[in-house]
Amino acid sequence: MGFFRRSNQLGLTAYLRLPGRLVYARVDRRAAVPRLLAAGVTPVEGDDWSGALARLKGKGPVSLVLRPGDYRLRLLDAPKVPPEELKAAVRWQIQDMLDFHVDDATIDVLRVPQPEHLSHVPQIFVVAAKNSLLAEETALAQKAGLVLSVIDILETAQRNLVTRLETRGRALATLAFVETGGLLTLTLDGELCMARSLGVNPALLESDSLGGVLDRLTLEIQRSLDHFDRQFGGVPVDRLTLLPCERAGPLRDGLAGNLALPVDTLDLASVLDVSAIPDIAALPADCYHAIGAALRIEDTQL
Repeated sequence: MGFFRRSNQLGLTAYLRLPGRLVYARVDRRAAVPRLLAAGVTPVEGDDWSGALARLKGKGPVSLVLRPGDYRLRLLDAPKVPPEELKAAVRWQIQDMLDFHVDDATIDVLRVPQPEHLSHVPQIFVVAAKNSLLAEETALAQKAGLVLSVIDILETAQRNLVTRLETRGRALATLAFVETGGLLTLTLDGELCMARSLGVNPALLESDSLGGVLDRLTLEIQRSLDHFDRQFGGVPVDRLTLLPCERAGPLRDGLAGNLALPVDTLDLASVLDVSAIPDIAALPADCYHAIGAALRIEDTQL
């Protein structure tokens, strides 16, 4: 099983283990428009993860999406070394960025796109996770009879979900809410350019007034867009797409009024064939990153 490797299989089931629940999605990618076959949330009693995971057995290769606290994602200048030496070269660079020893980590890298008009040093994302955690997750999947072939992260799952919505040569900003807060990604021509965690408690979205949340989000998003412009000057940002969440409508309208770019909400039917899911509008927000992970198709890194 390759860590953070893309699957070249035609179908993939992806899951996340969240507090008290298992989130999953399965996508058939044989058609020109990938087909969402299943997605949902299964409650988990106590620590009976094996029982919940066993329900995914027999569905082909499986992908695990790590939770935010299970890995570290860092942006670095790319070392000037041959591709086969890249992982070894970044190990010493990230030691001070980890709260565990680098010798206890599994590391992978993702190259950031470098448009021709840019002259600065190419950059890479470095992903690190503790070997012991990956071993525990692998053992748990095996106990449930699953073939765990891919380990993914939220940022790349979010990238996969919106790739079909991009306009070539223009960046797409995507905002989602995960258990640790807002997750903002910027992608360009199918690749991840920027990923930022926005310190906004998702529970605040349920409050009667979104005013404070909108002000904080607007500030954080604008700072991120300004940083993107400094790094990728000349690459326009097409729009901001909001993944469905609590009070998505008012949040979308508020951000559209505060930001100088269009803001819309993701419509899964524009990304996938959702005919197998009768009430797609009722799909829990937790499922969207599982769907993004299940859309992984390339047989390359990350």
